[in-house]
Amino acid sequence: MMQAKRLYGAEKTATTRASFERKIEEMSRVLSCWQKNGVRDQQFWPTSLAMLAAWEDDQKGIFRWKSNNVTKRNGVFGDLVNRYWNLQKKADRYLKKTARTNPDSALKHFNSVLIHQNTALIWNVMELRDALSRVDPENEALSRLPFP
Repeated sequence: MMQAKRLYGAEKTATTRASFERKIEEMSRVLSCWQKNGVRDQQFWPTSLAMLAAWEDDQKGIFRWKSNNVTKRNGVFGDLVNRYWNLQKKADRYLKKTARTNPDSALKHFNSVLIHQNTALIWNVMELRDALSRVDPENEALSRLPFP
């Protein structure tokens, strides 16, 4: 880890832990994006502990490390290593999918997700307007708007 290269003891451990936690948080964010869209996109995902160790992104406060002790399950960072493996299990279904040969199919899927989301929002608006009209049927503002 470049940032912790000249640190020692507890200070180095704390810096390494902070970077490891940011890596896990970023992986969680990427996975939730994949789950929301239903498909894997081009965001970086470390598929091995070696890739996790080499991952570096200064803007996000993510730094690499060289020690293999960081990624041992029974080591100091064992809790974070377990979280990494849990995320890998959850992401497995997206990682095994092969890239779609037709880019339009990904867009069609995303479009259908948006259509369902839009339908749900319209339904919520209709329910809200219905509830408001029951509370105050003489409301002038609601009577001017067309009910979909």
